[in-house]
Amino acid sequence: MRRREGNNIYVILLCIVFVLAGCSSGKQATHHSVADIHTLKIVAESPSVTASRGCLSANVRLSLNAGGKSFSSSGSLRIKKGEGIQIGVTALGLMEIACLEFLPAGVRVINKIGKEYADVPYADVSFLQRTGIDYTLLESVFMNRIFSPDGKPFPEALDGMVMSADDDSLTVTTKEHNGLVYKFVYEKSTSNLISSEGQYRNGVRVVCSYEEFEELDGVPFPRVILLSLEGAGKNVRLQLKLSSFSSGAFDFSPRKISSGYKKIEGPDLLKFLENL
Repeated sequence: MRRREGNNIYVILLCIVFVLAGCSSGKQATHHSVADIHTLKIVAESPSVTASRGCLSANVRLSLNAGGKSFSSSGSLRIKKGEGIQIGVTALGLMEIACLEFLPAGVRVINKIGKEYADVPYADVSFLQRTGIDYTLLESVFMNRIFSPDGKPFPEALDGMVMSADDDSLTVTTKEHNGLVYKFVYEKSTSNLISSEGQYRNGVRVVCSYEEFEELDGVPFPRVILLSLEGAGKNVRLQLKLSSFSSGAFDFSPRKISSGYKKIEGPDLLKFLENL
């Protein structure tokens, strides 16, 4: 039973990699009219631009639906700006049985039940190289930040984005970069970033939605992060529900690998991801 649970958790972690990485280069989105000064102010003053927190730690409840199958588990989320994103998964809330780390140079997946791990440099993942997706972009997704695919800082990048608005929301569309386009949706009444969406070929969408905002050091932050991959014949929906979160500073270090663990080569891991 314990090994089966460990394998299910391994699938959850691999699906996180699959959803965040996407699966191909993007398509050009339809451009809308440029918004007025008021809508520009909504974005410029939003926590997704102004929040300066460098650390985030929280308990997390992971729930996954993939191919009609559902899994769930508890764990922890730790992020330190510029250093790493760490998702640890526990059994019965007591012992860590798996870990996923996004580090500046690559991804590390550890299955403690199966005693195996994989280190995959971003440079070895062709679709990340084609689209320019890197650690900084992945960190922005978890930290509820708007970003520019070309890496330009704000407000320079904001000046090159296209905006449109309706009664309740504001949509910001990035310029095409390496065949990739993103859409960010803001709630007008709060200035909160509530959705980040990557648009891909053949109708594929990778969407990150943010819900249930609470104050964190006086700045709203979502308690629920919902990731979904749609239209690829591999629909995946993953919810991370956060609790007891904090922005207090901590020392970040990647998990150490014991000598008895088997290393899975990058190509083998990527082949597994493609078949999910």
